Amino acid sequence: MAVVYNFSNKTFRDITKERIDVAKVALGFMGSAVKVYERKGTVIIHSENKSSSHASVSNERGQVKEWEIRYAIDHILKRDLIDVNIRVSETGVVHIRTK
Repeated sequence: MAVVYNFSNKTFRDITKERIDVAKVALGFMGSAVKVYERKGTVIIHSENKSSSHASVSNERGQVKEWEIRYAIDHILKRDLIDVNIRVSETGVVHIRTK
């Protein structure tokens, strides 16, 4: 059964200007355009270049929730689930890359 998420009250805010330190580090190894989003301890770092788009989702207080991953795919990468590859690192960071 498919889960339908209602994102109206679950939105991430763009904190790129507030976290320029994160954006600069990410820019060095991730891509040509970097944006940083945050909501209640969960951070999404989105990078994009000519050939791909990537989002890293992490939460310093615990595990990343399924709806947060889905939000990154639907609203930040603007892709369908079948159009991305998802990998979880040993540290619990969820990496989502377009195919």
